[in-house]
Amino acid sequence: MSLKINNDEDSILKDLSSLSKLGPILPSKKGSNSVGKLMQEALKIKHSTTKRNSLHNYTVTATSSKLNSSGRTNIFACVPNWQSSPFKSSKEIVENFGRENLSKGYSNCLFCTVTSAGPNSFGLELRVDLHKPSIEEWYVSKEEEYLVAKWSISNLMEKLDLLKKTAIITALTIDIGGKKAFHYRYVDLLEKPNFRNFLELIDNGSITIDHCISIKAGKNSAREQGPLFKVRTNAREEFYNNIKRIDLMDL
Repeated sequence: MSLKINNDEDSILKDLSSLSKLGPILPSKKGSNSVGKLMQEALKIKHSTTKRNSLHNYTVTATSSKLNSSGRTNIFACVPNWQSSPFKSSKEIVENFGRENLSKGYSNCLFCTVTSAGPNSFGLELRVDLHKPSIEEWYVSKEEEYLVAKWSISNLMEKLDLLKKTAIITALTIDIGGKKAFHYRYVDLLEKPNFRNFLELIDNGSITIDHCISIKAGKNSAREQGPLFKVRTNAREEFYNNIKRIDLMDL
């Protein structure tokens, strides 16, 4: 397939095709997000913690999960509506539900996945009312249960509305001399998702949130990198509209 550069889709496919044809690439750093960081380096995308990574007007992200796996990819980060929540900040949440981890330099931290499938090891679970609608986080134990936080539906709808065009690149994991390399092989080009599907996928556990809250030892302020809403790879087609899946080696 020859690519004529006449729109954003052609432009991003040209760049991703060139990336794929490099074959397996060894990352310079290890870690759970090494596949994404390596992609950013190779495509010369400047990493940002305040806005989504973009290439040719597409939000781009990478995963090493297989297309039919239960691995997860980021949708967006969104804090609860603190005004309507019993807990009024990320700091209050980590102080009540987090744990000390001095070996990592934290006086308190909460790194966990929360789903609607039931309480996690911290006692936290998501609850969705499809009719109101509402998305809430609850603490649940044998002795008690109570509301922790709730999200603004209008805020979540605005976040989803920003996801106009998304490209999710899937990398195959290749062993090279005992080291893990990534071959960026496939891309899903996605259009804006449906909010009703978003709610239903949270309700059935296919969309989850990750808490990433920490207080460093000797510090008083909390660092919040989420909550991150994530969708399981095998539920991607139910979430997004009009998926175009491409093998980059065919271009």
